[in-house]
Amino acid sequence: MRRSDDDKNALDRVFRENLTALYRLAYTLLRQREEAEDAVQDAWLRIAGADLPPGGVRHPRGWMFRIVRNLCIDRLRARRTHLRVVSSETDVALLPAVENRQSLTDTALETTEALDRTMQMMGRMPRDLAEILALVVVEEMSYREVAGVLEIPVGTVRSRLNRARRTLREMVVADEIQTIQEGKA
Repeated sequence: MRRSDDDKNALDRVFRENLTALYRLAYTLLRQREEAEDAVQDAWLRIAGADLPPGGVRHPRGWMFRIVRNLCIDRLRARRTHLRVVSSETDVALLPAVENRQSLTDTALETTEALDRTMQMMGRMPRDLAEILALVVVEEMSYREVAGVLEIPVGTVRSRLNRARRTLREMVVADEIQTIQEGKA
């Protein structure tokens, strides 16, 4: 079925509005900047070429997130299949950063450092937990939206989010303890 210009324009608008969020999800899952960019680009090609049902897609934002997620999962499977060695450490320095930290206020600098630490910790978390945090906390999606993107029940979203938050808290505490111990040494 041919897509109307209105459908094309609407999908293009929704995609552009969510481009940064789609990239963040891809980066959270793939943990490599270039591969995340490729996944988002592949997602756009799929979205642009998709045969839509009459009336279009009911929830285009969730549909786009699901496409990006599925492409990332395919890429992760391909990594295992080809036995390529890929670093599991997130290189926060590769993420877009604030240009001049010296000019920031102390509060803004602390916030930036806290975000960097959080992103590093999310990089060490299991992907399913980091993915839940990225969608709920960073992208501010509702539990229902996340359930649609991940194709899991809302209750599973809640339990994974609870586990992800608990894991993050434990990592923060462990990091603080290590910092204190290093200060005493």
